[in-house]
Amino acid sequence: MDLENFIGGLRAFLTEDRIILNREGLSHFSYDATERQFLPKVVVLPESTEEVSRIMKLAFELKIPVTPQGGRTGLSGGGLPVKGGAVLSLLRMKRIVEIDERNMLAIVEPGVTSSDLQEALKSRRLFFPPDPSSGVDSTIGGNVAENAGYTRAVKYGVTRDYVRGLEAVLATGEIIRTGGKNAKDVTGYDVTSLIVGSEGTLAVVTKIILKLLPRPAELRTIIVYLNDLAAAADLIVQVLRSGIIPCALELLDNTTINTVADYMGVPLMKGARALVLIEVDGHLPVTVDSEAQAIVSVCETFPGIVETRLASGEAEAQRFWKVRREALPALTSLGKDRLEADVVVPRYDLPFLVQFIGELKHDEAISIATFGHAGDGNLHVTILYRRRNFAELDEAYGLLETIYRKAVEMGGSLTGEHGVGITVKDYLPLRLSEAETEIMKRIKKAFDPSGILNPGKIFPD
Repeated sequence: MDLENFIGGLRAFLTEDRIILNREGLSHFSYDATERQFLPKVVVLPESTEEVSRIMKLAFELKIPVTPQGGRTGLSGGGLPVKGGAVLSLLRMKRIVEIDERNMLAIVEPGVTSSDLQEALKSRRLFFPPDPSSGVDSTIGGNVAENAGYTRAVKYGVTRDYVRGLEAVLATGEIIRTGGKNAKDVTGYDVTSLIVGSEGTLAVVTKIILKLLPRPAELRTIIVYLNDLAAAADLIVQVLRSGIIPCALELLDNTTINTVADYMGVPLMKGARALVLIEVDGHLPVTVDSEAQAIVSVCETFPGIVETRLASGEAEAQRFWKVRREALPALTSLGKDRLEADVVVPRYDLPFLVQFIGELKHDEAISIATFGHAGDGNLHVTILYRRRNFAELDEAYGLLETIYRKAVEMGGSLTGEHGVGITVKDYLPLRLSEAETEIMKRIKKAFDPSGILNPGKIFPD
């Protein structure tokens, strides 16, 4: 690794404030939401596509590992510099280049945050449906890299469904442009969709063309408490079979309910085994009210219901959605170590997965919290154990693998939205055959012949 010449080359076109070398500065870019830490040798802060191109040409020539990085909110370690080298932080590339109201499109740089984009669209009565819980910090570029999901995915789909085109820099420094503003385009391979969700291993995204939708004028939230977690999963299936597709359908188990209630100091029904939050949206009050009441009717006749009601207004609805957003921060605040399974199964199999997890045997000191986007079969299973307790750590890893195996056995997958990164890669053979993995490696080599771009991710070592 010819780091000295790399840094010398950077100084030819970047000012010193955009080349970070001191340990304190480097440490700021060494961690993400996984709480794992890898210190890079240098952090580079480009402000244009041309600068990214020059950085990558230099790195390719000198064989320097480069890790693209956004807001560091990832939960799979996809933006961590596990091989050292350079972190390519895209936080300074944060311009909203264009909002094209006529075509309902936006062009943004990768460092734009989800919340900043939503705020810019509000006055135009447009919105970008992918809106992760960490929207204040998570960047659009990071969401594209991970093909992020979110609470509205049950109705609106995931990030990939809204990316019309990309500008990206390859590992060699070449600039490519894929897709465009057209609603249809089948000219050649769909390289846009290939790069979306590739976790920064194929290219560095520098501009993104996003599809927008009219902002729904009306929202209603239904709050449901149940005395049985598996019954809650059954209820979710029943709601979806009613003919109404909510824009959000979320599930929290008893452990999560109690932890969030204490963390936020809010009055939740702590004795309930499950909390289900359902949101419907639309443009006409009469339609949205009718759908909300129909869902309430489905819930009221369902076995195991403790309470069903509509939120009294926007303030109460937002309070409950904040409860859902704070689930992971609340669990993290307990001061325990954790392992997480971001598993996904066909949503009609969700009750069986929830029941299976609930019946897992484990040490009393270990707890398992289950919450997530149950409307699309995506559960976040959080296994909590005492810090530096290696016996519990071994047991937690055993539980994690058991959950992964069960999800795959049910026709599901290892990760629904967080990505493979470093946390899931050792389990990849549970889901992918050797032939499937090999073709992915060949694609990686075609984009990145020297293997310098975000190395150490996705594929087992």
